Amino acid sequence: MNAWAFLRDMCQEYTTTVNKKRRRFIHHIDLDEDDQVVDNNHVDFISNLSDDLLVYVLFLVADMKTAARTSLLSKRWTHVWTQLKYLHFDDLETSNTLNCTDYARPEIDNFVDRVNRVIIANQAAYLDTFIIHFPVSSSYDADIHNWLKFAFGKEVRNLDLDFGVAAFTSIHYSNVFSSNPALILNTTLTSFHLSSVTIKGPFLQWILNNCLNLQRLSLYLCRAWADNDAASSKNHRKLVVSSLQLKHLEFIDSLKSLNIEVLCLSAPNLTSFIIYESKFDVECRSVPSFVDATFGCLYCYHIFQDLDTLSGFSSQLEKLSIRWHMAYSDFVYSQFPNFANVQQLEIVSPYGHDDLILSTSLIEACPLLHTFKLKMMCYYEKEVTGQILAPNYAQENAIRCHQHLKVVEYLGYHGCASAAELAICLARHAPMLQRFIFDTRLPWYTESLRRTSDYRDRVEIVRRTELLAEQIQRRQFPLDVVIL
Repeated sequence: MNAWAFLRDMCQEYTTTVNKKRRRFIHHIDLDEDDQVVDNNHVDFISNLSDDLLVYVLFLVADMKTAARTSLLSKRWTHVWTQLKYLHFDDLETSNTLNCTDYARPEIDNFVDRVNRVIIANQAAYLDTFIIHFPVSSSYDADIHNWLKFAFGKEVRNLDLDFGVAAFTSIHYSNVFSSNPALILNTTLTSFHLSSVTIKGPFLQWILNNCLNLQRLSLYLCRAWADNDAASSKNHRKLVVSSLQLKHLEFIDSLKSLNIEVLCLSAPNLTSFIIYESKFDVECRSVPSFVDATFGCLYCYHIFQDLDTLSGFSSQLEKLSIRWHMAYSDFVYSQFPNFANVQQLEIVSPYGHDDLILSTSLIEACPLLHTFKLKMMCYYEKEVTGQILAPNYAQENAIRCHQHLKVVEYLGYHGCASAAELAICLARHAPMLQRFIFDTRLPWYTESLRRTSDYRDRVEIVRRTELLAEQIQRRQFPLDVVIL
């Protein structure tokens, strides 16, 4: 904002000193050998900015390829891009389909070569962010190790490596860290995301133990090197998370594949925890700041079966999100601890939506609940094979006694009968309900920063939504209904 305010002020000053008929901000100029302006009546104000401001302008450029091309503008711009502290490499045309896009070997070679040339040319004192989103396979392990050495050598703050689900490149701990004694302790890394990587050696434990200021850690589809399987299967493996600064922790389909059997949490500043794993033991020893939990896949079944684990932190949660697993819905949604302080509840339904009325028991378990969000990820209308469950008296009474629920939001609604039954139940019986929001767009469509496609019949979906909106507004108290 300061940079653009500075440019704005210069524009205003410029228009007061030259002919008002000259509308263009940058004119054709003549420079001498030292890039000095020859004609004082035609000034290139942007090139006369400080290096810091020029680097900031390049920071707003979408990709590294475009930023590097600015070196062709003039001698003044030749080396500006090499001072960038934010390096983001991906394929803008296909990055939204990273996990299902096949690249020919020449395309991957060109991408790897571009990254190598940029990091060799980079002259920044440190890196704020280093991001790579591209399916680079294990054939390029040596290059990836060099990228990691470069990033840690530049004291990177935010490191994000996503190589696509089909790539599974490898990271060898000894090849990255053992050769550099200066990396024994790291005080700069604050955020680390790793996706689709095979890890060899104690890389993950090193990140947790030696990165003293790490605040965010997320692993997605990571696995252990095959040579470690035999040794790890003989021993009970435990991952201890005891970082003092860690605030956000996320594991998705990684812990079991990394041969970890127990996750021990002892992080006093941990506020958010996301886990999408199978049956897995989590020990919460000291998490006094833990207020935001997301449980997915079979771990929902496991954690609600082991209520002792939940009892350690259920009363301190303020936001709870669970991924609905239909195979165990009858069991899971019939017994809950009391989530005394949960104010935001989210249920993610990834497949069919036959038994959503059962979520009333979870709403009942959150007496202070203010906002209930149902996120429907299924993009097609599932054929109903049985009768849609209607709410029974106990479920209706549970909603009728709820005194704090004021907002309900449906994301990805497309006319699902079970979701409609739940909406009618909530609208009729929740006494304090004030607003009902229907977002007919798919959640992955609204949350993606990339171009995505939604091939559903939008006209039919809107028609069904409007019919449901009319139904739920037939209640004693006024209800604000919004359709997006």
